[in-house]
Amino acid sequence: DVQLAANLVILKTNPGGAGAVALALDQADWPDVVGTLAGDDTIFAATQSPKTAERVRRRLLSVER
Repeated sequence: DVQLAANLVILKTNPGGAGAVALALDQADWPDVVGTLAGDDTIFAATQSPKTAERVRRRLLSVER
């Protein structure tokens, strides 16, 4: 699942999967993603603005399919 909260993109993963997904986002060097914070099954990806967060959300959803 991918949700928005202002300039944050919140991703839900399978249990234990958030660290690997956050690392992949960090290593992908997307200019729109300022940084990530991962728990067990949730990632907060920080962006510079709500508009940028929506762009990241759309991109992540297109990769998912």
